[in-house]
Amino acid sequence: MIHFIDEAGSAPWADLCEAYYSGERSDVSFYLDQSSQVGGTVLELGCSTGRITELLVEFGKSIHAVDPSTSQLSFARAKMALLTNSEHVTLVQSSLVDLDIDSSQKYGLAVVPCFAFMSLIDSEQQQHFINTVRRQLSPGGRLIVDLAVPDLEFMLGDPSTMYHHKDLVTEEGNKIVIYTQGDYEEYSQVGYVKVGADFLDNSGLVTRRVVHDLEFRYTFRWEMYHLLRTCGFEILGLYGNFDGGPYTEESDRMIWVAGARS
Repeated sequence: MIHFIDEAGSAPWADLCEAYYSGERSDVSFYLDQSSQVGGTVLELGCSTGRITELLVEFGKSIHAVDPSTSQLSFARAKMALLTNSEHVTLVQSSLVDLDIDSSQKYGLAVVPCFAFMSLIDSEQQQHFINTVRRQLSPGGRLIVDLAVPDLEFMLGDPSTMYHHKDLVTEEGNKIVIYTQGDYEEYSQVGYVKVGADFLDNSGLVTRRVVHDLEFRYTFRWEMYHLLRTCGFEILGLYGNFDGGPYTEESDRMIWVAGARS
């Protein structure tokens, strides 16, 4: 499991984040549909390099996008500068642990994409985050949180073994090979992952290697259900994919849609 939240703002990690979801569109239609149902400005928390931000703005949405990484926001700002309606987007650098958001601004929809919520590694951080978001929502506003389903293979995996995670192909046609090595602490539900990425040229020679350490917390289904309700939300939907399919025992992600109670 990989999320992109990086409080330190590593430039090499930002380069990998930019490549990781390049060309991905499956989640954007889901967020676009949800934002059209409620209206208002969208608050995106954990915008990374601006992939989702850019596409939502292109479809006419107003976005306030937040990320802790100055390096990832540099990619996002470059994308926004090319838009004809860039006045509809605001990019802000802020930690997710202690969000720095104008309390007077209200939003119709808040989205926490690409497992960004999982970077909050204890229940106090999670509850503080959700309460902060709820206070920023307009009446009838919604929150969408994208989570990875706890993976038994990761939990029981050998912490001394580096596993192949994914191959990427850049726009230039070069390959990036990603490996992960992880450990899991059952008591805290926290995973520790070392990500290694080899950037290859056309001949297969490694021209660059990026290594990054991250932590994440698994939140189980009913734990998340009660967390959202405790923080003033009603559950409007739980989906297993961005096509709106139901969450089942075969799902590898949980997409929560919750409405703020009055």
